[in-house]
Amino acid sequence: MKKFENILKDIGYTECSKCQKYSSAGNAFYIDNEEITGIYWFYETEYFIIDIHDFFIKKEMIVDSFPTIKPYMSFSSTYIITANGEWFNPYQNMTSNTVFIMNVDNSDIRFLLHGNHPYFSVGVNFKKNMIEKYLDTTNDDISNIFLDTRDLITKHINKLANSILNCKMTSTSASLFFEAKAKEWLSITLNAYEQKKYVKPISEKDEKAIENVANYIDDHLTFDIPQELLEKIAMMSGTKLKNTFKHKYQMSITEYTQRKRINIAENLILTTNLDIKDIAKSVGYNSHSRFTTLFKRYKNIYPKDLKGSNDQYIQSICCKNNNKIKP
Repeated sequence: MKKFENILKDIGYTECSKCQKYSSAGNAFYIDNEEITGIYWFYETEYFIIDIHDFFIKKEMIVDSFPTIKPYMSFSSTYIITANGEWFNPYQNMTSNTVFIMNVDNSDIRFLLHGNHPYFSVGVNFKKNMIEKYLDTTNDDISNIFLDTRDLITKHINKLANSILNCKMTSTSASLFFEAKAKEWLSITLNAYEQKKYVKPISEKDEKAIENVANYIDDHLTFDIPQELLEKIAMMSGTKLKNTFKHKYQMSITEYTQRKRINIAENLILTTNLDIKDIAKSVGYNSHSRFTTLFKRYKNIYPKDLKGSNDQYIQSICCKNNNKIKP
């Protein structure tokens, strides 16, 4: 069986032995072609591969073929720091501050990444022997465990991903650190799945009512919608509306509205030449500073930086020009 790093070389990656951006305990590889540029870093043990994707997507790319990676991992759980794309089977929105799941046994791997946008993520790829060690269930059940909890674990995984991202340990200390983080990642996922069993499901009537509220918000995103109006649409008290909405969407009504607005703004920044202040107003924010704060919160990048060029990104990465390190 080929080493994992040889698979990377086969698909166009170049080893970056002098990269200092991430822990030297792992391996860094660099790629630069007409579609994508950036660093792929990974740390591998017999039980897992922790990885970091630090890319800039130059132009829209559809990936419908993938090298065979079954010998190297079984399930992949990835925290997306910033991205703009879609995974098609099963459908998952690959956007900032979300957890993305890949079942490696799925032969129909297809996804779309939109151009002129960073793709920055931290993930743990669990190998078959680690899954078998901690989970005594079928492959389909394991897939459900990961997929059913992806929205529930985001905030916990956020902190975990950032600790991995900022780790500069070497040798034995790094080995202990990454092993602990991989186990913690799996533990958070399993705990969320167990806790979900004890949560009372939303009634069909209430679910329909909450969907009506969400649809109304979607159709009136740029307006300030009074809480009382949403209560009337749902035919619920204020407290029940807030609790039921959060139960279904794993976020408050305010956060739901803000995320929807920022997603539209992101698309406008990427596809038009409108000034950022005009884009802010078009999605309901008269305060430029408020818009900028929310954009950074949900996209992990400032609007002005998203408008920046690919060249600016290239200058910021460390594996380029024959592995020379840029300060």
